Amino acid sequence: MNVLFVCEDNSALSIMAESILNSVAPGRFGAYSAGCYPKPWLSAYTVDFLAQHRLPVAHSHAKSLELYRRPGAPHMDFIITLCDVAADARFAGWPGDPFVAHWDVQTEDATGDADDVLRDNFWTLMRRIKIFASLPHGKLNRRLLERRALTLQASYL
Repeated sequence: MNVLFVCEDNSALSIMAESILNSVAPGRFGAYSAGCYPKPWLSAYTVDFLAQHRLPVAHSHAKSLELYRRPGAPHMDFIITLCDVAADARFAGWPGDPFVAHWDVQTEDATGDADDVLRDNFWTLMRRIKIFASLPHGKLNRRLLERRALTLQASYL
């Protein structure tokens, strides 16, 4: 099953989610990321943070949603938006009719400390992705995962 994580610029949040899912459920999911308005580069701070946690980032780069709408793109079973800008994107008519869920994980820090925000976002994504991917092998099906995605969406609103 393929999962596309979407954030505004595909430089941090969605890159983290892609890397985490590739790490916690290798071979069970195809993890992808994209941005509504991708930057031409990744956040160096995020890449360093992921590397420090021994998560895969070597082949990561910023990508547009349009890359995954093209003919020949991987079929998506799930699209998970990670911020309000991505949640407002239009996914109606997406090839293959994937299930769409919104996990608003972007946290604010009153002190403006970027380290704390990045760390909070990382651990929120890690927790949710582990729950999402925790069905026992052999019981992985779309309907159960849809329910799990909705539960995670509702429980953090």
